[in-house]
Amino acid sequence: MTNKEVADRLVTLLREGRFNEVYDELFHVDAEHIEPQSEHFAQVKGVAAIKAKDAVMQENISGVEGLEVGDAIVSKGHIALPYRMTVTLKDGNKWPLDEIIVYKVNDGKIVSEQFFY
Repeated sequence: MTNKEVADRLVTLLREGRFNEVYDELFHVDAEHIEPQSEHFAQVKGVAAIKAKDAVMQENISGVEGLEVGDAIVSKGHIALPYRMTVTLKDGNKWPLDEIIVYKVNDGKIVSEQFFY
């Protein structure tokens, strides 16, 4: 896949909330998640570990109030994506996310994702 094709598929799957398919279809098995602001998940390596991270986060969420995935900006080796989501936590509080995610792509597979918020 070209970076544009990866970006188009990524946006489609994210907008539909099909997160596991993103990892299964588009990520390299040894991909890396980088989120230096997070005290729990600053750096995670491998799709299985990234999915486990998501599962831990999902345990605290009772519902998604809104999801907005912007259009991708595509370059030779990267995809940048604006991403907004508001979730309701199990304690009843709402948690708004407003971030840019930068994906590094190599040979048609995402090899890293880094979150900026």
